[in-house]
Amino acid sequence: MTRNTFTKIKELINKGEPVGIKFFDDQDESDIIDSDKLFCEHIINARYGESVNIKSQRCYVGEYILGKDVDVPYDYYLKSGRYKNKDFALSAASSLPRLERHFSSILIAPISMFADGLDFDVMILYLTPEKAMKVVQAYAYHTGQRSKIDTIGAGSICSDCTIIPLISGLAISMGCKGSRKHTKYDEHELPVGMSLDVANIVESGLAKIPDTHD
Repeated sequence: MTRNTFTKIKELINKGEPVGIKFFDDQDESDIIDSDKLFCEHIINARYGESVNIKSQRCYVGEYILGKDVDVPYDYYLKSGRYKNKDFALSAASSLPRLERHFSSILIAPISMFADGLDFDVMILYLTPEKAMKVVQAYAYHTGQRSKIDTIGAGSICSDCTIIPLISGLAISMGCKGSRKHTKYDEHELPVGMSLDVANIVESGLAKIPDTHD
């Protein structure tokens, strides 16, 4: 069977390439690192060609979302001034989708680095609103289903675009303060995440739907 190279999805992107994320359940500890970078920093670096295999990363909220820390990070959000009071900060932080499985490491790499026999779990890309629309349309072409945007403006890369696709397949985020501050993707770009199955559906649908201005 020919491996999908996601040519149509790559055509949606103005800069870099799609990023693949793979969770491993059991890997040799010598092959992975404790990173001093943020999860979203690794994603943006992979967009431009860097690959890394990590078991932890520097973001306090990210460690909770990736299931490494059991403490809900409401205090961080409360101190940041993003929520009116403790109750709202706790509600917001508790609502963040998080990983509910064990893993030994996370491979973060450009899609082109995934060789035959190794598939990603989640693909992340940064798109203009019009290109994100085409992802939604391509998915609907084969499913007839609406795509729901589920976000609170926090944890956009780790929670919205990594964990939600693992749960429901497709996620479109508005971004968040942390990821936009630390990784500086363009202000007109939306992070989009999709599972491998959905990426295959979208790739096929993109070849069928009409162009925006047809």
